Amino acid sequence: MRRHSFLWKLFVGNMLMMGLILFVAAFFSYKYLNANYQQESQDNQDRLAKIAKLYFQNTWPQPTEKIDSECKQLFANLPIRLTVIADDGRVLGDSKADPVTMENHKTEDRSEIISALRGEPGRAIRASETLGIKFRYFTEPIEKDGKVVGAVRVAMPIRAIAEGRNIIRNALLWAALAAVGVAIIIAWMLSWIWHKPIRRIMETAREIAAGNLATKAYVRGNDELAQLAAALNEMRESLASQIKTITTQREHLSVIVRNLREGVIALDRKGHIILLNSAAVSLLAIDSEDATGLPLQSAVRLPDLLDLFQQVCETNKPANKQIEIETNHGLRILDLHAADFATSSPDGIEILLVIRDITEIARAAKMKADFVANASHELRTPLATIRAAVDSMALLESDDKEALAKFTDMLNRHVARLEDMTKDLLDLNIAETTGRPLNIVEIDITGLGEWATNHFARSAQEKKVKLKVTTQHQDSTFQSDMTWIKLILQNLIDNAIKFTPPEGLVECEMKLQDEGLLIRVADTGCGIPADIRDKVFERFFQAESSRAGDSKIRGTGLGLAIVKHATERLGGTINLESSPGNGTVIAVNIPKPPNKTPVR
Repeated sequence: MRRHSFLWKLFVGNMLMMGLILFVAAFFSYKYLNANYQQESQDNQDRLAKIAKLYFQNTWPQPTEKIDSECKQLFANLPIRLTVIADDGRVLGDSKADPVTMENHKTEDRSEIISALRGEPGRAIRASETLGIKFRYFTEPIEKDGKVVGAVRVAMPIRAIAEGRNIIRNALLWAALAAVGVAIIIAWMLSWIWHKPIRRIMETAREIAAGNLATKAYVRGNDELAQLAAALNEMRESLASQIKTITTQREHLSVIVRNLREGVIALDRKGHIILLNSAAVSLLAIDSEDATGLPLQSAVRLPDLLDLFQQVCETNKPANKQIEIETNHGLRILDLHAADFATSSPDGIEILLVIRDITEIARAAKMKADFVANASHELRTPLATIRAAVDSMALLESDDKEALAKFTDMLNRHVARLEDMTKDLLDLNIAETTGRPLNIVEIDITGLGEWATNHFARSAQEKKVKLKVTTQHQDSTFQSDMTWIKLILQNLIDNAIKFTPPEGLVECEMKLQDEGLLIRVADTGCGIPADIRDKVFERFFQAESSRAGDSKIRGTGLGLAIVKHATERLGGTINLESSPGNGTVIAVNIPKPPNKTPVR
């Protein structure tokens, strides 16, 4: 046992407490027993004095020899001394000495004798001049016919009284020693009983401090220690729950940061990387995600990013910057944002860098600007022509029918072009609106072919172009969005008729395949040169008018852009085959809708 262990302290404390209790109990017990013994001894001595008084009072008077003989007989072998004294102070008898040799007792130093001869009981403690031993004296007067004729004295040696006191003290001492032995055992048992649950609580607390939250403190009962153990268990459960919550939140945060499209780099004040995600590795072309702990300048080779970090460290204010970098995927535009976090932890995150790829946003902004510019340009030409025709018609003579017909035809063509452009812009807006849900219905392929034939028969006849629409798998149906399918067919066939010269052929084939619906539109036009094939699906892009064979016919430049967006909306693909002088073939593959898509 360690000297300073709690069990030792508890044992010593219990021992001291019990020792103090035993000492106080023994002290007061001794006081009480001694006082009781003294009182009992005095009462016995007083009773003996009264008995002797009555005895000699009844036999009075007697010869001196007889009184002395009776004194020695009555108190033989007793430590108590009996003395009979005459009224003149002479000793008539004594149980321990010869009365002849004893001096007269009617003296001032024997106050108990003086009191008895006056008719009053006497008390005194002093040394006997005859025996040289200290006695306690009790005297009683002997009365005869109303007169004091003598006195009896009962003397008890103080030594006998002290021996009785010693007996009491020794008895108490042995009893105390026995009690101390029992107290040691009880103190040890109590110490162990108290120490055992405390040790369990201590061991549980130590396990919790070490991170083992599965340990519980098992203490029975409803006392304070049991309540302390229960509180410790509740604290353990609360701590475990909080740690679990923190761990879960940390894992969730890690998953979120790891899957962010924006690159995130967390740094300390010295520029060492604390955290980075895969997006940052990809955007900044960092060698490995295992760059944690490295200085930023060792992992990143972008001076602009390093300058931004240094700026935030110096100013403690957020900073933004856009940079252009060349990657394996081409030129990328990055938006850099750096923020300073005032944390008290020396090893915590102090600088946060967020890298966002805004290449597509920049391209979209440029595309929007180009779209506005192209739309303005395309609208300016017919509007200017219409304005010129209107102004010219205002100056015509009323009988100039030929000029009037010319300007009317001009107005008709350009108003029709504005109508087509407006319609195509509306269709393009619908095609680019990704929030519109698909309306999946059963589409009759044969009926769809008949619709295409009827819808474009007049325009093909006016252009003197032969239109041929064929469908396979009679009475077959396909699930898709009718609006998007018709939009694709309308723009493909219209575009093919518009740019196919007279006596040419436009073929539209619709065929069900395992993977979905194939829409194939072929024309016998002049074809598309290789250098502009990737541009024909852009908004407002138009080939030279010579391709159509008629300089008066121009498209809006939106038809194939509408086809592209509608096909993408249905999850399909577009394939274009063309070469100058050999016509153009555009094939659109529309996949089957997912099974979970409801049929309406």
